[in-house]
Amino acid sequence: MQLNFPVSEPCQWQPPEHYSLTSSQRNWLLAEGSLTKKLKQHCRQFRVQLIGQRPAPIFDSEFDLFKRHHTRVPFEASVREVLLYCDDKPWVFARSLFPLSALRHKNLNLSGLGDSSLGQSLFGQPDLLRSPFEVAQLPDNHAVARLNHQLFGHSQNLWGRRSLFLTGGQRVLVSEIFLSPLPFYESRASHSLNPEEKGHE
Repeated sequence: MQLNFPVSEPCQWQPPEHYSLTSSQRNWLLAEGSLTKKLKQHCRQFRVQLIGQRPAPIFDSEFDLFKRHHTRVPFEASVREVLLYCDDKPWVFARSLFPLSALRHKNLNLSGLGDSSLGQSLFGQPDLLRSPFEVAQLPDNHAVARLNHQLFGHSQNLWGRRSLFLTGGQRVLVSEIFLSPLPFYESRASHSLNPEEKGHE
């Protein structure tokens, strides 16, 4: 499938406590380890499809997160979007961004990743640090939810998470949106908002 890059658009990110997450949702949204490794435990074949990677403007919420972590980042950074596949089904849409200076970090090999896993590169760094997670629930008219509809033929809200990685003096922001095949969508509760949130729809 040919996709126009970039695919994503801004999300409303919140602390996890903002949502009443089920244990199944927390098991995915707040898992501390490598998502690549976790996905590989649920399938026989794992692969990455690169949608695109190039310098591009970043969203205000992305800029704000870098700023909150005392990081200077230009309004334009290198943006990377991929689909993560388990057994030929896309399970995750991931958007990563990093200052252009990070492309020169030899150990991360950010400029030459292609269809390789960014997570595998990040979690191979011995000095890796990670910020607390933020979580979002995407409405069915969000760009990634529309992509999910195109892939799987039905509309639904989607869950996502993001965090900021620090290694070798470089910071990499990774946002991961979980698509329809994720096991926790089997629960009807995964589509519901808090009563408090419903009042703001």
